[in-house]
Amino acid sequence: MTDDINLYSPEIQEDWYPTYRLLRDEEPVYQMPGTNIFVVTRYHDVLHVLRHQEIFRTGATAARTGVAREVYETKGWPRVTPLSTNPPEHRQFRDTVDHYFDSEGSKHWQTFIESTISDLIDKFAGPGISSGGTVEIVEAFALPLPVQAITRILGFPAQDIPQLKKWSSAWVLPFSGPLSVEQEFWVAEQIVEFQHYIYATIEQKRQHPGDDVISGLINATYNGERPLSDHEIITIVDHLYIGGNETTTFAITSALWILLRQPDLYARVREDRSLVEQFIEEALRLESPTQGLYRVVATDTEINGVAIAKGATVHIRYAAANRDERMFPNADEVDLERKNSKRHMAFSLGEHHCPGSGLSRLEQSLALNAILDRLPNLRLAPNKNDFSHMPGFVLRALNELHLEWG
Repeated sequence: MTDDINLYSPEIQEDWYPTYRLLRDEEPVYQMPGTNIFVVTRYHDVLHVLRHQEIFRTGATAARTGVAREVYETKGWPRVTPLSTNPPEHRQFRDTVDHYFDSEGSKHWQTFIESTISDLIDKFAGPGISSGGTVEIVEAFALPLPVQAITRILGFPAQDIPQLKKWSSAWVLPFSGPLSVEQEFWVAEQIVEFQHYIYATIEQKRQHPGDDVISGLINATYNGERPLSDHEIITIVDHLYIGGNETTTFAITSALWILLRQPDLYARVREDRSLVEQFIEEALRLESPTQGLYRVVATDTEINGVAIAKGATVHIRYAAANRDERMFPNADEVDLERKNSKRHMAFSLGEHHCPGSGLSRLEQSLALNAILDRLPNLRLAPNKNDFSHMPGFVLRALNELHLEWG
């Protein structure tokens, strides 16, 4: 049956989970036909890859190569982000940014995030507790919240958000699947524009520093030995901006979809807010915004008995691992008493875990609590949702989500 699997099929991408189960059971290290890409779907096999960074290296892969490389090298800066380097260099670069986004550092931005949440809900529901209404929550709330937050945190002007979102959309387009030559060039041109915008912001912050991340990176050092180069700052900020908005939008939307499909679960979480954080972990486990990422094999090796040659690409499928019954019993269901929920891989694990995971968790928690407070008797709007997802191999996101309350 695995011979018939096409992971680029829109039908499979709309509902990945039966295919993931089939692969975990029948071919947990699956070579995509006609490629040198091996897809890993069991939890402990993915963990093996993450723990052996000397074998499975980050770097250029099928998702980040192509005809447009010359555009970056001649018009902008090569797209080798320090946050995707390998040990030991990786830790030195992570030390320049982690303190802004971990659970403690994120609290610095909590007042701004809370104010942003309140303003966004006011716009579609009015101030205070709303008596009733309807909303398409992606455009009205889940998309602008993390965008406004990461824009402020990095140090970009809020009025530039419309253009920043266009660059962000171009940045993630390669994750949807193979691109045409024309698309590759268009993406490269857009990202080079973004790079020059970041460079101009760096120059401005040198004259007028603030409490933002870009100002901090200007004064940061690599291993206490030298300042970061402009190229390093540009590619770090490029990486952080996209990671700081796209996936949190997807996570907030999916969490509401999961919660409102089960009225008993919604009632329980609404009445006992101590369950919100556990619910968020379960929602991340069940609907991982990033379905998987790539590694390059540095030496001949094997995974679960499957031989993999040097130079091959391994695609570690976080979302499949997150529903592995071998790790998470009753894996397809929300379990608010699950003891190991935080062992999910929605943010990866180990040294290359998402640097913005603390910020994302904070935004999701504040957002969900505010929505539960302000929109009573919340439910999925009947006859308005098809619950379809954006096509894509790496990212998972609902196209829209219509809600009503009161």
